[in-house]
Amino acid sequence: MKKALVIHPVLSIYMGGELLCLQVCQALLRAGYKVALYSDANIPAKADEVYPGMGQILSECRQIPSNTSHRSIPGIAIIKDFKDIRKTEAKFREIDPDVTFCTQSSLFHVPSPLYHFIYQGTDLFEYSTSYLSSSFPRQKIPHGYVSAKRGLNNFLRKILQVRPPSPDWYFALSPSVLEGLRRNGYRNSSLILPPCSQFQPRQKKEQIIQVTRLIPEKRVEIFLEAARRLPEFRFVLLARTKPGLEAYAREIEGRIPANMVYFKTTLRQAPHLLEESKVYLYTGGEIAMPLIIVEAISAGCYPIVARHTGPEETIQSLGIGETFDSVDDLVPTIRRVIKEPTNPLEISQKAKPFSPERFEEQIVDIAENGVGSERSHN
Repeated sequence: MKKALVIHPVLSIYMGGELLCLQVCQALLRAGYKVALYSDANIPAKADEVYPGMGQILSECRQIPSNTSHRSIPGIAIIKDFKDIRKTEAKFREIDPDVTFCTQSSLFHVPSPLYHFIYQGTDLFEYSTSYLSSSFPRQKIPHGYVSAKRGLNNFLRKILQVRPPSPDWYFALSPSVLEGLRRNGYRNSSLILPPCSQFQPRQKKEQIIQVTRLIPEKRVEIFLEAARRLPEFRFVLLARTKPGLEAYAREIEGRIPANMVYFKTTLRQAPHLLEESKVYLYTGGEIAMPLIIVEAISAGCYPIVARHTGPEETIQSLGIGETFDSVDDLVPTIRRVIKEPTNPLEISQKAKPFSPERFEEQIVDIAENGVGSERSHN
C-alpha cells in the first residue's frame, strides 16, 4: 500500500485551511493510500461539528502529534522549536512516504516529493499558523512583540543554519498569491482552486447575511453599522466566538441593532440561513481567499465585499458581485442590490469549479503523476 504524509501542524482551530487539509486526506484515503497526518489535534467529533462527515476521515488517518503551539509565542522557545523540527523529520523518515502534502506552513524537510499549499504569501515556511495577534487571544502580547519575534526567529534560523525545504511544487490559492510567488522566483508554482462546500439556493428573502468568526480582522463593526443605517432590512450574523476573545465577542453582541438576528452556531448547523439570504456581505480585509465567499455564491447569494482584498479578486474572477470602500458607499449598494432581481440558480453555478469532487481528483492525479512545469492545475 502506498503511503502519504499530510502536514498540518495546527488542526485544533478550524478555518478554511482545515477543510482543505481534510479534503486532501479524504482524496488520498479513497485512492488507497495509507495516510499519516502531522497535527496537534485529532478530534473526529470536532471535525464533524464544523465539517459534517470529516470526523470519519480524521479517524482513518494515523496521527503524528505536532509540538506546534500558540503558547510558544511569549517565551523564547525558538531553539526548542528547531530541535523539535529535527525530531519530527526523523519520524517522517521512518514513515518513508511516497508523497507529502503540506497544507499549512512549516519548515519540515521530507523524504518524498513535497507539494506546498500557499494561502496568502506571508505564510511561507513559518513555524506557526499565523502571526496575527488574534491567533494568540489568551496572551497579552506587548506592542511590537510579534515583529520582534519574527526577526529573532529569522536571525536564529541563520545562526543555527535552519534552511527551509524546497517543495517540488507550490499551489497558490488565488491569482495574486501566484503572482507574488513567481515574482519572488518560485516558478514551480500554479493556481489550484480550493475545495468549498456546495449549498443549494432556496427561495430568497430580502436579508443580508455574514458568516464569520468574531475576531478583529473580520471587521464585523462594518456589518453592524450597515444594519444600523438600513433598519428596513433584516441582517443575519452567524458567528463563532474564538476562545480567548470572549470580551471582544461580548462587545460586538452589545452593539447588535434591532433589525439584526445573531446566531451563535456554525454554518453546517444552520445552512438554511445562508441558502435563503439574497445578499452575502463580507467585511473582512484579508488578502487571502475565505472559502465562505464561494460557499455563499453556491447558495445563490449575491456577494458584496471590501475593495482591495482577496474576496474582491475572487468575485472578479467569477464575474459576480460588488465591492465597497466605506460604509458610506456600502449602504446604497446594499439598498440597490437587495431590490434588484437576481437568478440564484445562475449565481450558484459559478461556484461549481470549487467543488470538493474536482479538487480531490486533482489531488489524486498529483499524488500519482506528480506535477511538471508544462502541466496546469487551474
